[in-house]
Parts: sequence; C-alpha cells; structure tokens
Amino acid sequence: MNHRIQSTPARLGTIAFVMFFSISGLSRLILTLTSLQHLTWNFSLPGALITGLWFDAASALFAAAPWILLGAIAPDRFLKSKIGKVLLAALMTLFSGILLFVTTAEWFFWDEFGARFNFIAVDYLIWTQEVWGNISESYPMAHVFMGIAALAGGTVWVMHRKTLLDWVTAGSTSWQSRCAWPSAGLIAPALAVMFVSQSSLPEFANTYHGELAKNGCWSFFAAFKQMELNYEKWYLKLPKEKALSEAKTLLNEGCATPASPHPEDLLRSIRGDGTEKRWNIIFVCMESMSGEFMNYMKGDKYDGSLTPNLNRLAKDSVFFENLYATGTRTVRGMEALTLGLPPTPGQAIIYRPEGINLVTSFTPFTDRGYDCAFFYGGDGRFDFMNRYFSTSGCRIMDVNAWKPADTTFKTSWGACDEDLFNKTMEQADSSHAAGKPFHYFCMTTSNHRPYDFPEGRIDIPSHSGRRGAVKYADWAIGDMITKASSKPWFKDTLFVIVADHCASSAGKTELDITKYRIPGMIYNPGLVAPKTIPTMCSQIDVMPTVLGMLGWKYQTLSYGYDLLSPSAFPLPGRAFVSNYQKIALLRNEGIAILKPNQQFSTYACDRVTGDFSPLDKKKSDKLLHEAIVFYQSASWLFGSGRMKRVKPATTTPLD
Repeated sequence: MNHRIQSTPARLGTIAFVMFFSISGLSRLILTLTSLQHLTWNFSLPGALITGLWFDAASALFAAAPWILLGAIAPDRFLKSKIGKVLLAALMTLFSGILLFVTTAEWFFWDEFGARFNFIAVDYLIWTQEVWGNISESYPMAHVFMGIAALAGGTVWVMHRKTLLDWVTAGSTSWQSRCAWPSAGLIAPALAVMFVSQSSLPEFANTYHGELAKNGCWSFFAAFKQMELNYEKWYLKLPKEKALSEAKTLLNEGCATPASPHPEDLLRSIRGDGTEKRWNIIFVCMESMSGEFMNYMKGDKYDGSLTPNLNRLAKDSVFFENLYATGTRTVRGMEALTLGLPPTPGQAIIYRPEGINLVTSFTPFTDRGYDCAFFYGGDGRFDFMNRYFSTSGCRIMDVNAWKPADTTFKTSWGACDEDLFNKTMEQADSSHAAGKPFHYFCMTTSNHRPYDFPEGRIDIPSHSGRRGAVKYADWAIGDMITKASSKPWFKDTLFVIVADHCASSAGKTELDITKYRIPGMIYNPGLVAPKTIPTMCSQIDVMPTVLGMLGWKYQTLSYGYDLLSPSAFPLPGRAFVSNYQKIALLRNEGIAILKPNQQFSTYACDRVTGDFSPLDKKKSDKLLHEAIVFYQSASWLFGSGRMKRVKPATTTPLD
C-alpha cells in the first residue's frame, strides 16, 4: 500500500476499495470460465471485460464509503488500541464474508439464469421462504457457509500477516480531515451514479458478453428501478390515435368484430359457433416444460424419452406445434395465459399493485356460474398469485387451504405434482356432485430446483437433476389423466396442458427464440378430434382457442386468436417474446425487438437454431411498425384502467 496515504479514512477506504474491486474481478473471471462454451472469441469479449472493470470501480466506491465514514468517526487512539484492532479485524472479516457470499450467490444465480443479478434476484430477496428453502435443498449450504467463513477469515489473516491492518491503524486524522472525508465518501458514489449507468452499456451481439460487462451488486440495485418501464417514455411509439386505430384493425382479423366504433375501444365481440357447450376445464400450467423435452422437437440434449405421457397425449390432442412463451418467469406465463396481453415491459402485470380486479379468461366462466379456482401446491402469496387470481373470481386452493393429509411429499416450493392433481380432482368431484361446472387453473412446481419428487415413480432417482424432474412431471400428468378417466365428469372435461416458460432463458443472441418454444395441448378425444396446429402462435392464443371449442359468445380485450376458427388460418403466424426490458414481435419473416431509450433491432431469424441475420429493409420497417402498434396499444390498454372488471370479484383480495 502507498505509505504516502496518511489519513485513516483514506487508508480504510483504500483497503475496502481494493478488496471489493479484486473480488469483483475474481467473480467475473469465474463466470467467464463457467461460460466458455457460450462466448464468442472476438474483440467484443475483451471489450466486455474492460467495461466490467469500470463498473467494478464505480461499485467499489459505494463499498468504500462506509469505511471512510468509520475512519472519520472513530478516534485514532481507539483504532490503535487492542480492542480497536480486534474490532477492525472482525469488521474486515464480516466485510470479506459478505463480498464472498455475494460472489457465491451470483455464481448460483448465473448457473440458473445465465445472467447477473436482475429483478428476479430482487423478487427472490422478497420471497425468502420459498427461495431460501429451494437453495438449501439444491445446494450443500452448510459447507458453502463454512467455506465462505474460512476464506473470509483467511483473507483477514493474510492482511494481518502482511501488516495491512497495522498500516491502517497507523494513520492519523486531523479534525479538518474528519470534516472533509465524510463529504468525499458521499460525493464519489454520487458522481458514479451520475456518470455510470447500465443503460449506457455497449450493445453486445452475444448477450453473455453484455452480462459479463456488468457488476453483480450494481445490477442488483439497478433492478429496483426497473420493476416497471413506462412504454411512452422508454420505447418507440406512434401517435396514440394511429397506434390504437391500427391495433383495432389487427385485432379484429378472424372471428371477431369491434364492440364499438370508438377508436379507443379495443373490446372485441366474439361471435361463437353453434350451441354453447358447458364443458369443464382443467388447465395445467407446467413449470419449466421446454418443448425440447418432447418428441416433436427433440433438442440437442433430449430425445423425447423423458416425456412418454405428454408425447402420447399430444397425438390425441389439439396440439400447438409452434407455441411460444411470452417470457421467462411463471408470472409472465400466467399473465399471458389468463390475461391475453403481449408482455408489457418491466415486471409481469400479476406482480404489480395495479394487477388486480381485471377482466381475464375467467370472466366468461364466472359470468356463466362456473366454479373457478386456482390450485397451487405452495404458498400462493408468492409472486402475488393469490391476489391476482382471487380478484379474477377464483377460489384460492393453495396449500394453505389443504388438509395436512393432502400433502404426501413437498419441497420448499410446495407439494409434489401428484398431490396437486389429487387435490384438484377431489374438488372436481365436489363441484360435479353439486351440479356445477368448473374451470380450474393448476400451477405445478416439481420441475424446479431442487428437483425432488417421491421415489419409486420413475426410473431416475430424486434430487439427481433436471432430467428426473422432467420425467416425474410427465409421470404425474399421465397419472392424473388415468385417474380422471374413471371420473363421471371426465367425459365433459377438457384438459389444457401448457408450459409457463422454458427451462432455460440464457442465449447468445439478444432474445434467443429457441428458449421460448413450449408445448401446449387441449386433450379429450371424446370431445375434440386430434389436430396439430402448425401456425406459429403465442400463449395468449390458448384460451381463445379453448373458448372457441366451447362455442361461446363473449366480449374480450385479449389480443389472442382462436386458432381453430376457419377464418383464423389465413392469419400470418406471430408470437410475442420478452425478457423484461426487451419486447419483441416474432413473425415468419423475422423478429423486431423494441428496447429502452427508443432503441430497436430487426433480424431475419432461423427459428430452429435461433441464429439472426440481416433483414430486408421493407420487411424490417413493416415488422417494426407492427411491433410498435401491438406493444404501444397493449401498454396503453393496461395503463388506461380499461381492463378493470365492471363488477369487482366477490372474493377478498389475498396478498
């Protein structure tokens, strides 16, 4: 260390800055080595690493500030005393432990999401019970903490051996310095905030490079500001009247007519076909069930052998062969499947305080006197699911509404899938006995870390990784269908099975579309003839297709289409995909990606490999224009409050 630094606050700040900067660099090195197979070996990689040093330095200023303040407040005589030195060593050990803990946590997060901390991590900080339980079941945390403690203690011991702690306490602080240094400790971070921003990061063609350029701590705190992004402020837009008028035209293709000629009324009237049917609906939203697990895709790592039941059911179903998830989290999938909107930028609507008492896919069912319920094997307060579903007219049947005997196996996320389905069928028995049709929405959890499930169900042991969890989730679906087929209500029940999102979202391109393709099917051979829908489509199209099967007349604000309507097939395929900040429209000819600060990208894309290539300007302009129309109008529609239920749900909102 530089012995010319005489002030104790400066010495403490220097030590803290160097420690933070060094450990941040070590973290980036570890993440780089972890991701070697995903990196592109060109000049952008060293550019990303150099940019990362800039973010590390800015973040280190914040880490140094408390130490500068400590040096300004604590008397030199106290710091030089034996008690002071012991306290300083203890604080340094704690500081080192925190830095090492953050580095370790970031590695776990990177392993799961292929990204630095973002507001998924913020969510995880809020929902500590489920997340900490999941982590403790997935990783040997006792050993991890012991390792962190040993490294932190070892780091401070080395500092002591190298006389660094003596160097700090040998400093002196005049009263003038005690007044000046606190200001310096606050001004430096303030300047960092003014001149360093993740929004100013260069655009990297390989998103892994962009993530490596960030600092985890900086990204985490930046995520607090990004829960919702105002479309009008951050994204490309058209004059409002033009965007709404063109959205109205696009939405009323197919079997729909405008409910009114007013340009700001996007309500559509669906005509229905024939006599209305009073079929029951059991909707199963499957956790992380990527299309690549099944036969119809057969991804690089999977041959379809993990999903024999889903493969069999797909052949006997109305099967969505080219279905895309709108996002990368469960709440985003739920939003698309029940609300029918393209993904507005920021956090999912279910998560937002305004995401209550909305017109959803449950509305036509509650209007017809159906028993609607949300089934979840965990605590439905997680991600505000109970609040959303209860104000949509659903009874809440999360694990808190179950009897203790209903749960035979559970993880931190909740009861296993077979328990969930058994509870659902029990309630279906009750509704049927009461002569009441039902629409139940079930959210599974077993295909999620820690990948634990009851032993003896499949030929892969529990807690052995994703493959076992996928096969168990498939087994549970098959078991449910087998049991349900003996029920008196089976002959009048459609089973809708759709994934919430893929098992992985990280990719090399801005939005790797291969990470969004999911399976979806509507099953009951006694009610609907098997059919494969080849049209590229979105999660928002699933429930309109189900309602079309029922032949219902209703009004909707959904942007989805009934893909079985004869008038729907001339429609060009389209899907909506997003990753919080980037929102995109995918067509057969390419993809248009809208980004904050009025930025955008358009590409031709290979939907099998996910590779992007230049797109013809005429096609690019048309695709970009359509993307703006869809997303601007959807953001306006939700923000305008027009999606609120006219008659509030009779159930009490559950937080």
